[in-house]
Amino acid sequence: MKKILFLLFISTSLLMQAKEVALTFNDPSEFYKDYRFSEGIEGKALDISRAAYHRNPVTVHQIDSVDMAGSFSISIWLKSASENVGWKGIVSNKMSYDMKDAGFMISTQENGSWAVYFTDGKNWQWDYRPTAKRQPVNDGKWHFLAITHFAEKDEMKMYYDGKNVATYCTNGNKNLATGNPVRIGNHVDNQWNSFNGMLDQFRFTDRVRSSEEIAEEYFRHTGIRQEDNLPRFTPEINLMAFNIFHGGHELGEQVGVERVVEVIKGAKADVIGMIETYGAGAEIADALGYYFYLRSSNLSIMSKYPIEQTWDMFQPFNTCAATIRISQTQTFNYVNLWLDYRPITDEQIRARMTVAEMEKGELPTRYRELSAIMEDMKPFFDREEVPLFVSGDFNSGSHLDWTEEAKHLFGGYVFKWPTSVLMEQKGFKDSYRELHPDPVKYPCLTWSTMSKLDLQYRIDFIYYKGKKVKAVRSEMIDSHPVRFPSDHAAMITTFKFKK
Repeated sequence: MKKILFLLFISTSLLMQAKEVALTFNDPSEFYKDYRFSEGIEGKALDISRAAYHRNPVTVHQIDSVDMAGSFSISIWLKSASENVGWKGIVSNKMSYDMKDAGFMISTQENGSWAVYFTDGKNWQWDYRPTAKRQPVNDGKWHFLAITHFAEKDEMKMYYDGKNVATYCTNGNKNLATGNPVRIGNHVDNQWNSFNGMLDQFRFTDRVRSSEEIAEEYFRHTGIRQEDNLPRFTPEINLMAFNIFHGGHELGEQVGVERVVEVIKGAKADVIGMIETYGAGAEIADALGYYFYLRSSNLSIMSKYPIEQTWDMFQPFNTCAATIRISQTQTFNYVNLWLDYRPITDEQIRARMTVAEMEKGELPTRYRELSAIMEDMKPFFDREEVPLFVSGDFNSGSHLDWTEEAKHLFGGYVFKWPTSVLMEQKGFKDSYRELHPDPVKYPCLTWSTMSKLDLQYRIDFIYYKGKKVKAVRSEMIDSHPVRFPSDHAAMITTFKFKK
């Protein structure tokens, strides 16, 4: 095997078609003479803070556009004490924040944290914008930022100080190549937009670095291990399904999100299947201190426990699936879903449609979607020893609710909902109705907390199956000390696990 090694201020090695580019600043003679260098995380660091005369970015010529066309990993150390760190590029091949401008950008934010933007210029631009409360970059300390882009899997992972804080489905943004160079310290070649701080130990590779590699690099420079310290066995978890209503923003851009967090914390939810995430996910996950997986603008999973694996299942807007590790010996599979809101049941009842007409309307939308999701879930069905949870906003009722005894609650209708019947046929248990079998005494009307003139019925569910799991508590949450932030009630179920 031929190995080519270049020892310049950038070291590039090609082995089995893998490209490695490492940039350090220990030899100032390799740079433009007016650059300033200060003590770094290891040796010297590039100083483009307010103390520097020359604050233009460094261009990494050894990375060309082809290198960004597939999978890659990028990491860098940074340090800043700027109170107004602003929106400044750290590493970028994008020329602007514009969603039509292809490429990726790691930047700072006005809130004192960092951000990641990426798009191929054809698909929607995605951004990760955490908070300074959990992920500061302007506190005068060295911080380690990393991203890994797994093109074949449609996945981008974000790391802060060696920990995988977020995972995004890239939704078709596989090729992040541009005709622009990769710059460090700014996204354009000027001083106006330059980062106010120090940068060190930049690294690029055209492969996906593992979480273990990134954690090890952080440990090597800090002596701190980012470990989850999972127990040998976790006896129970609280799982929540929560449609937060337009990102929780309907009752206030900030106030609504804060109330969503308060509801989740008050319920002591360990894992949340979130619907209508819509831009609030990073902030909510940071407030909880949880891992965050975003499959689409709509669906996400937040977890107190590590998200070990994500799954490509059906359509991103309808499903978000992951394997979650809750102990050294336990994992479970989880599918968070959203089904079509059409046909609108309230309108059907007002029109006095027949049950046959209502059933016919279900088949091409919600039932079709759920059937396709079940088909994609087949590999999970063959592993009864691993618990499987399915929750979300089904936008449809349950045959266990719409009974003869409870028909007065639903306009006089008794209806065997195709979606809930399908879940039962596939071996799933309705966790709430299992524990509260009387739909008259415990109607659990999750829709709607706001529109009381609309049909009131249960459309949010937590289902489960598995030999080693049992639902022991389940309840609807539709209250907050001031005002509940969503038009959907949240559902939460406590599950006990058997050894």
